[in-house]
Amino acid sequence: MKNINTRTFALLAASCLALLAATIGGCKPRIEGELGEPFDKRAGFIGIWEIASFTQQDLNSPVKEVRDFSHFYLDGTDAPMRLQFNDDDSYSIALDQGRNYFGEGGTWRFDDPNYPTFLLLEEANDTLKYNLGGTIRPHDNTMAIEYRRSCGAGAAEVETVIYRFTFNRLD
Repeated sequence: MKNINTRTFALLAASCLALLAATIGGCKPRIEGELGEPFDKRAGFIGIWEIASFTQQDLNSPVKEVRDFSHFYLDGTDAPMRLQFNDDDSYSIALDQGRNYFGEGGTWRFDDPNYPTFLLLEEANDTLKYNLGGTIRPHDNTMAIEYRRSCGAGAAEVETVIYRFTFNRLD
């Protein structure tokens, strides 16, 4: 008699768990419609971008504080730095004040056209690499770029400073 009660209890518990799983599984929303075609990552990047902020983070500092140095680019009198990315893969920079971290102009591309993580700016003698803060869609009006400065080479290479630039779309 004792075995029958234990067996009956186990079957009843298993039935309850199956019913609970079916009930919870039935509550999932149905996905309707389609997401559509993926947007062109390059199309969102093309245009004129004006600097909105500039910060620096010293990775050697134990505090890892972020300091705002936007005033080096935005003084209210001189024109702020502008980057222009063109459809023909060329880019140019206009800079009246502040340090130039973007070269003198040349060509631009992404590390992966479908899933960009890095922006590569290529000049005659150098290639500059920047982390993208996110993919820029054609309707986005802000762009974030990080330039990570390192010391050393190979396995001994260590990131020391992160420069973060935020730009606003002008066109």
